Amino acid sequence: MIHDVSTDTDDPPQFIALRETRLACRNGLEYSGGKQRYPGIEPQHFTQPHAQLFQAALAAANAMQWHIAAAIESEGRIEATATTRLLRFKDDVVIRICPATDGSRLDVRSASRVGSSDFGANARRIRAFLLELNNHLKTIT
Repeated sequence: MIHDVSTDTDDPPQFIALRETRLACRNGLEYSGGKQRYPGIEPQHFTQPHAQLFQAALAAANAMQWHIAAAIESEGRIEATATTRLLRFKDDVVIRICPATDGSRLDVRSASRVGSSDFGANARRIRAFLLELNNHLKTIT
């Protein structure tokens, strides 16, 4: 079962600020999603430069009401915790933004702290974030 989903299954973004939290939870720190692919969950390429994409990604994470644990623009890393509405489960998210040839590349990883299956919640969260991000980018271009 899947409880850890990433746009980059070969080199998933790593938790740094949430490292101790992840080590203390049942599902741990290491990526456990394997090569499972979901439609639309793949590395994202944007024409915006790194700094502009970072600010839009941070705004999107805040709009989703995630608790931001780290936002380090120079590293292109945002870490946050999302709390599910119904049972108040906490899932962790890490966003990685890297400069690319014609703009920037963005990867997202969402991982449940407990449970062997998330019933698709992490994939839905990544899709929702990407939609929110695109909405923010429309307002600044």
